[in-house]
Amino acid sequence: MVQEGMLSILRRGTAYQVRYASSNPYDRKQPSCTCANERTLVTLLQHCGLEPWSITRAVAELRHGRMAILLCVCSQAHLQACFAVLSETPDAL
Repeated sequence: MVQEGMLSILRRGTAYQVRYASSNPYDRKQPSCTCANERTLVTLLQHCGLEPWSITRAVAELRHGRMAILLCVCSQAHLQACFAVLSETPDAL
C-alpha cells in the first residue's frame, strides 16, 4: 500500500535529523532518525525515491541553515526499511 507524507530535515551541527509525517492523521507516528553526515542523508533520500533535483534543493536549504520539507510517496514497508537501516547502522550508508 502506497502512502503520501512529508520528510522534514534539520541540520544539527554536522548531523541531520529526519522526521517523517504521514498525510493520513490516523497512521502511526514514525520515529525520527539521525544521519551522521550529508552523504548518509542523500543516500536515505535516494532510497525514499526522491528525485535528484529535490535532493539537491534540500541539501542547499540545509547548508544555509534552513529546514527542508520534502513530499514523498512510498510504501509503509519501504519507509520502515529505510529508517530501520539508518537507525541500526548510521555510518554504513
